[in-house]
Amino acid sequence: MKAEFNPALIIGLMLLASVSAGLLAVQPVKAANGVGVLDSTNIWAPYGPDPSIRNILMKFYGDDQSELNAFQTGQLDIMDSGQSGSGVPVSLYNSFQSNPDWLITPTQGAGIYHGIYYNLDDQADGSGTVWHSWGCPFQHGNSLCGIEIRQAFAHLLDRPRFVSDGPLQGGGVPMVDDVAANKIDPFTNQIVASSFSDQCSWDTLAAKYTAQYGTCIGAFNLAPDPGGFAAPGSPDFCAAVDHLIQANSLAPALGLQRDPAAALDAFGNHCGIDPASPGLPNIVAHPMRAFPRHTDPRLTMGLNFANAVNTLFAGNRVNTFLFRTEAQLGSVVFFCCFRFFPTDDWEWYTFGYQDNTPYPTTLFNQFHSQFASNVCGGSLVVQPTNPTFVCILALDTSLLTMATTLDPATLYSNAYAALNILGSHAVDLPAYTFAVRTGALRSVVNPVNSAGLGYENPWNFLIAHKSSYTPVDSRFQFDGGGPSDTIRWGQAGGDIVANLNPYFAQWVWEFNILGEVYDTLFAQNPVSPTQVFCWICNSLSTSPPDANGNEHITVELKQNLHWQDGTSLDAYDVKFSIITERDFSAVLSFDDALVLNVNVLSPLELDITMRGVSIAHPLNVGNTLIIPRHIYQLAGDNTYGQGVGVPDPATLDPSYDPVAQGTLIGSGPYQCRSRFVSDFGRLGTGCITNSDGSRGGQNIETGGSVLLTVYDNTGQAGAGPFDQWFRLNNPAWGTGSGAAGQSGQFQEFSWADRYDNASVTIQDVASVEACFGKTSSTGCADYSYWIRPAFHPGTPGTISSEVVIVLSHLDDTWVYPFSWNGDQSMQPGQKIQGIVPFTP
Repeated sequence: MKAEFNPALIIGLMLLASVSAGLLAVQPVKAANGVGVLDSTNIWAPYGPDPSIRNILMKFYGDDQSELNAFQTGQLDIMDSGQSGSGVPVSLYNSFQSNPDWLITPTQGAGIYHGIYYNLDDQADGSGTVWHSWGCPFQHGNSLCGIEIRQAFAHLLDRPRFVSDGPLQGGGVPMVDDVAANKIDPFTNQIVASSFSDQCSWDTLAAKYTAQYGTCIGAFNLAPDPGGFAAPGSPDFCAAVDHLIQANSLAPALGLQRDPAAALDAFGNHCGIDPASPGLPNIVAHPMRAFPRHTDPRLTMGLNFANAVNTLFAGNRVNTFLFRTEAQLGSVVFFCCFRFFPTDDWEWYTFGYQDNTPYPTTLFNQFHSQFASNVCGGSLVVQPTNPTFVCILALDTSLLTMATTLDPATLYSNAYAALNILGSHAVDLPAYTFAVRTGALRSVVNPVNSAGLGYENPWNFLIAHKSSYTPVDSRFQFDGGGPSDTIRWGQAGGDIVANLNPYFAQWVWEFNILGEVYDTLFAQNPVSPTQVFCWICNSLSTSPPDANGNEHITVELKQNLHWQDGTSLDAYDVKFSIITERDFSAVLSFDDALVLNVNVLSPLELDITMRGVSIAHPLNVGNTLIIPRHIYQLAGDNTYGQGVGVPDPATLDPSYDPVAQGTLIGSGPYQCRSRFVSDFGRLGTGCITNSDGSRGGQNIETGGSVLLTVYDNTGQAGAGPFDQWFRLNNPAWGTGSGAAGQSGQFQEFSWADRYDNASVTIQDVASVEACFGKTSSTGCADYSYWIRPAFHPGTPGTISSEVVIVLSHLDDTWVYPFSWNGDQSMQPGQKIQGIVPFTP
C-alpha cells in the first residue's frame, strides 16, 4: 500500500473548538483531543492490565454508522477504525474535536488500503474465469491482452477524484501501489510509493498520450474525472477504448471493434465500442462475477466501477453482482484449490488490507508465485496469501531479493522494482488509503495511539483504565457508569467474524480477539514499530549467514510460561506454531513464509533458520501467534521432527469452532471463560453472546459481544504461582496467601531485579542467597528488601522461599535488547521509545 501524498497535506489541520454546555449553564469547556503517536504523553506499558481492569467487553456492530451511533450515545469507551478503516469520518471531525467528553487521535497515515483485485488464474476446462471464455486468458498476469484489458479498467478510475468526491469526502489518500501509507523510505523520508515518472511509464500507450496530453496526472490518469470515474468522451474513457482495441489486436477472439457512430477522440478515433461488435454477445454471456463489499467506500467504488465497465462495453451488462455476507465473501475470494473451494469462482473483488509492519516486505507474500497455492508450482494451501494468483517470473526475482537482504538500499530498490512490475502489469487496482482518526471517551486514561492504527490496538488494554475526569454529559462515563473493571471496545465486524481458529482467521476483528488470547514470540513497539523486542522470550540473537546463506535466529524463552489451562508452554509449542502457521494458515503464514526450519535446542531454546538474510526476519517471525500444541497437534505425529507434528485434521476443517469446542485457550493477557450458568467460568468457551442473549460461537453476529477476562488463575483451587499471564500487573503481589500471593509477575520480576538492570542476573541471585535462613539484617544487608512473610507464613521472619522465587526468574528480561530507562551504566542499549517510566 502506498500513497503518493502525505495525509497531513490532504486533511488540513482542524482548529480546536470549545463547546458550551447550554442548558447545563456552565462555561464553555476546552475540547479534548487525543495526543499524537510521538507525543511524550502517549505512553504504553510492557505489562498489564491496569489493576482496576478485569474484563474487555467487545461489542459488535454491522456497520460503521451503527458503531458511531453507539459511541455518540455513550455505549462504548473505545472505537475501532470501522469497516472503512478510517475511523471517525471527516464530516464528524469538528464534532469530535469540540466535544469535551471525547478524544480523537490526530490525523496519521493508516496501515489499511483498499482497491480492486482481479482473479488472474485460468482453467481451460470450462470452469475457469471468464477471461478465458472471452478469448483472453490472463495467464496469472502475463498475457499481453490481459494487461491491456486491465489497463483499460484502470483508466476508468480516477483515484484522486474518488477520494475527494466520493464517500471519503477527502478523508483518504489516493494510491497506486500495494503498500500502505505507513511505510517510510529511510533514504527519502517519504512514503514508499512509485515515482511519478514510473507511474506514467506503465501505460503501454504512454508515448502516444504524452505527445497529445503532456505528462499524465497519475497512473492511468490523463485528466480529472469528476466523481471519480471516467465519463464517455473523456480522455480516460477514450484511453480505455484504446486499450480494449489493443487487446483485441492481441487476442482477436475478443471480437471488439470501434463504434463508427461514437464521437472522435483527440487522435481522430471513434471513442466507443461498437454495440454490434461480434464478440460482445459472448462477453455478455460470460459476465464478470463481481464481489463488492457491502459498506462504503468500497460499496460505492464497486458499484460505480461496474457501471463504468458496462458503459465501456457499449452499455452492456458485463458484470453480475454476487452479494454475499462478509464471511461468505472471504470463503469465495480467499479460499481455493480444495474440496468445496473452487479457484475460479470470481473475477473481481473490492479488497481491503491492513499492514502495520514498518517495511514493504509483505509484497513478497502477496505476489510471489510460491504463495499462489499450487497453481504456479507451490504447495497446496486452502487460503493462499497470493489470492489473485499472480505468477510473474521477473516479479518473483525482485520480491525474493527484497525479502532476503540485510541491506536497506537493496531492500528498497527491489521493492520499487517490484512495484514497477506490478504497476505495468496492472495486476490489481489499488485505490486509496486512509487518513485514520479514532475515538475514545475522555473518561479513559492512557489510551494508546499506535502508529498507523490509532486506538485500535491491543496495547490499550494493558494500560488504559477509568480516569478521574467527570464528563459534562453523564452518558460518557467510563463503562457507562457501570463497574470500572470493564472496558468496552467497539467492533464493526458484526456478521463478518467467522473464524477464531488461528489457521483460518483473516479479518481484523478476528485478530482483535485472538490478539488478546494468544501471545506472540516478539513484540513491536506501538509508537516505533521498527523496535522489535522479546515478548515471551528473554533473549534473541541473529547470526551471520550460514554456509547456505541463511540467517539463524536463536531464542531463549522465559522459564515460567503457562497456557491458560495450566500446561507449561515450551520451545516445542513455539516450533509447532511457527511451522504449522507457515504451512496451514492463511494470513498468519505471511509472517513465517521464509522460515526454513525450527530446531529445538532445549525446552527453553530454539534455533530458527530463515531463508536468506533480511532486516525484516525478526519482525516477521516474531509476529507468530503462539498456539497450544497439546490442543492443536495430531496426537503421535512427528512430521516436523522432535515430536512436533501437523495439526489434527479436525482443526483444519473450516467448520472447526474453538469456542464451541472449548479450545479458545492461549497464554495471553485475557482469557475466554463462560458467562453462562450451565458452565460458568469454564475455560475456552462461553465468552461469546448472541444479540438475543443466547450462547454464541465463533460466528459473531451484529449485536453480539465477547467478554474476555484477565488471565490470573492463581486464586483457583490447585493453582500454581505461574498460572497467570507472565506480564501480569498486580501491585498487591506479595501480600496474599498461597499461589495468589504471587499474582503479579511484573512486580515479582521487578522485585527479583534487585539492582534495577531490567534483568535478573546472577548478582541478584547472589544477594538473596546470602540472606537464606537469615532472620535479621545481620549478615544480610538486604534483609528488609528481600523478606516476604506472605510466602512462608509459618516462619514469617526467615528468608527461605524467596531464594527459589528469584532463581525462577534468573536471566529474565523485559524489553530485550533495548534499554528501558536509557541509563547506559545500568541498562545499556538503545532506549526503547514511548514506554512507561522504569520504576525501580
